[in-house]
Amino acid sequence: MKITIITHAFPYPKRGDFYGTERYVENLGLYLKGIGNDVKVVTTFWNGGKRNDIYKGIPILRILDSKALFGERAYTFFSHYITFGLNLFRKKNFKFIKDSDIVILKTAIGFSRFFKKKKIPIISVFFHYEPIPILNYLEKQLFNKHKNIITISNSSKSDLIKYYKIEEKYIKVISIGVDVIKFNPSKRSKEIREKYGNNILLFSGLMVPRKRVPVLLEAMTYVIKKIPDAKLILTGKGRFLNYYKKLSKSLGIEKNTIFLGFVEDDELLQYYASSDIFVFPSEKEGFGQVLLEAMASGTPVICANKPPMSEIVGNGGRTFKLNDPKDLSQKIIELLNNRNELANLRKNALKIAKNYDWAHITEIYNNYIKKIRK
Repeated sequence: MKITIITHAFPYPKRGDFYGTERYVENLGLYLKGIGNDVKVVTTFWNGGKRNDIYKGIPILRILDSKALFGERAYTFFSHYITFGLNLFRKKNFKFIKDSDIVILKTAIGFSRFFKKKKIPIISVFFHYEPIPILNYLEKQLFNKHKNIITISNSSKSDLIKYYKIEEKYIKVISIGVDVIKFNPSKRSKEIREKYGNNILLFSGLMVPRKRVPVLLEAMTYVIKKIPDAKLILTGKGRFLNYYKKLSKSLGIEKNTIFLGFVEDDELLQYYASSDIFVFPSEKEGFGQVLLEAMASGTPVICANKPPMSEIVGNGGRTFKLNDPKDLSQKIIELLNNRNELANLRKNALKIAKNYDWAHITEIYNNYIKKIRK
C-alpha cells in the first residue's frame, strides 16, 4: 500500500520540541515500510532539513507554515495549523501525495475536506485533548468529516467521546509501541553511574506545566533528607526550563538536581538504562511513551495514579497520589532503600515493555489500514 503520514514534526535531521509525536511517527513510518508498504512523510521545517529529503528510505516533503516563517510568534493564534493545511493543498505540494492509498494524519489541519474530494481515505491520530480553541475546532471538523480515528489509549478514547462527541464505533485504540532493540538494559553506562552515584532518578519530557515537574522537585526536598546522595537528572527542554532551574535553587536542592536540557538519542538511551528509577509526575498524557522506553531499558517507573500511565506501568513500578510530593517522595525512598524490590520491578518492567514491541503494534496498524481501504 502507498501510505502517506502527515505530521507537524518529524525527528530528522534533528529532534525538536515534540518528542512524543516525533518518536511515534518515526517508528510508525519505519515499521510500516519494513513490512512492505510504500511510505512517505509530509512535514514542516520545524526540525530543519530540506524541502525534498529521504530518511532511511522514506521520502519526505517539507512545506512552509507560519511557525517556519515567524517562529514562536505563530503560537499566539495557533495559525500554523491553518497555514500548514492551506499550503499542503497547493497543487505543487499535493502532487506528492495524490497517488496515496491512504493518508495518516497526525496533526490537525484546515481544509481536510479536500481529501474527500480526491477520494483519498484518511486515518486521524489523536493523542490527548488540549484546551486550545483553534486546535479544538480543527480537530472536531477533522474527526467528524473523516470518521476513522486511531487513538492511543482508552483514556484518550474517552476524551474523544467527551469533548468531540465522536461515536465509539469510529474510534480504534492502538497503543504506542517501543523499539525494544533500541531501548534495552545493555545501554547501561559505567561512566554515568560513577558520575552520579548509586541513587539515580531520571525524568525525561517537555518542561511544561502538565508534566508537573515542580511536584517532583518538591518531592526531592524530602528524598534528600533520607538519602542525601540521591541525584535527580532531568532531560528535556521547554518554555519553563529556566523557571524550574530557579525553583530547584530556591528549594535548596540544586546540588542534587541536574538539568541537562535536550539530550540526543545515543546519550538518552544510556540515561534510561543507567538510572535506578524513572519518575514521571505528569497529570495528563494520551499514553506516556517515555514510560515504555524506561521499562524497556530495565528501569522501574513511578508515575501518578492516573490512567493511562498507571495502567501501562502495572507491576513494573509504583504509582503515587497525583500532585502529592510527599507521597511521591515516600515511594522513591521506599524503592531506593529496597534493592531486592527494585530488581523484581526491573524484571516486570522488561516483560511489560516486550508486549508493546513496535513489530507487534505495526501488524495491528496494518490490519486496520487494510480494513479502511476495503
